[in-house]
Amino acid sequence: MGPERVSRVRGTPRRSPRRGARNIYLDALRAVALSRVVVYHVVSREWITLVSAMPLMFFIAGSLYAASLERRAARQVILDRYRRILLPYWLYVVAMVALWGALGVLGDMSLGDWVGMVMPVLAPEGPRGPEPGTLLEMTWIALWYLQFHLTLSLVGPWLRRVQQRHAARMWAVLGAAFLVGVAAGSGIVVVVFYVSCWILGYHQHDGDLAPLARRWWRPVCALAGPVGLGLFLAFEPASESSGVAARLAAVGAGLLGAFWLTLALALQARIEPYLRRGVTPAVVHWFSQRSLTIYMWHLVAIYAAIRLELPGATNWFGVLMWCAALTVVAVVVVGWAEDVAARRPVRLWPRPAIDLRPAT
Repeated sequence: MGPERVSRVRGTPRRSPRRGARNIYLDALRAVALSRVVVYHVVSREWITLVSAMPLMFFIAGSLYAASLERRAARQVILDRYRRILLPYWLYVVAMVALWGALGVLGDMSLGDWVGMVMPVLAPEGPRGPEPGTLLEMTWIALWYLQFHLTLSLVGPWLRRVQQRHAARMWAVLGAAFLVGVAAGSGIVVVVFYVSCWILGYHQHDGDLAPLARRWWRPVCALAGPVGLGLFLAFEPASESSGVAARLAAVGAGLLGAFWLTLALALQARIEPYLRRGVTPAVVHWFSQRSLTIYMWHLVAIYAAIRLELPGATNWFGVLMWCAALTVVAVVVVGWAEDVAARRPVRLWPRPAIDLRPAT
């Protein structure tokens, strides 16, 4: 077991993982979720949505954030998160401005678009680039995730204090907000859902979820999976024309998210041993060290494959192959920015150099 440390949020002793230890299972889940995001952006089919990725990504981010709050002061955690995200992000923005300028579409961006692109937390609807509704939209449409992550990182210490001191009240408020949003047809349901996933990550770090998942995963999955699947398939096709359908589809998506989160937690003990065999640890580490680069630059890879009409990019499989190849190139060419932002040795190709044993 690791040494006793004092939580900077609560001021009470608790056991925390060994210094430098990483939870390879969480890293592997993030790699799977990130891969699913890439496939979704290539395929763009409704059935891909049934395998939720964003709930897992917010859940994992919340768990890692809680771990960071135990090691460093809240102010330092926020500054570190902003530095680690914004430096690679700004490099991406510079490259995209060069692309948009070469295409002659910079005039499509308003002053508000520029402010939101440079500092995403200031953009009410997320960073917005030029020519929405066109293929070029692929280069910025998914940047909302980084905006949401930066916002949650900013309020993360406060959410952590409330979660530790008033968990029941917090979940009552979140549940009520979700139901009100569903009844009113408000987009607040999406915000509440992802915030809830982030906070569940706090509970996961505290060790609260694993015992519950092992005990209740069968009934939870048996209920959430079929009901969520039924609601989503039944009402998603009509969600753009019907407010009621959109609300019910949102509930279905939320239940599917609960299904995948519960299943992932319940199967950890069965899956984790396989993650330490062969080249798997190196692959997981590669995704972990370059997750931000993969998330941003795979969008450009898709755009390039289609816009340049690369050989074989006439169907989704061909585009996916080009996306994978060009994203790997991006990792080599610009992935070093994540090392600089994290203040670690710069590597063109990340190699495992940390403890990937189970945290105890």
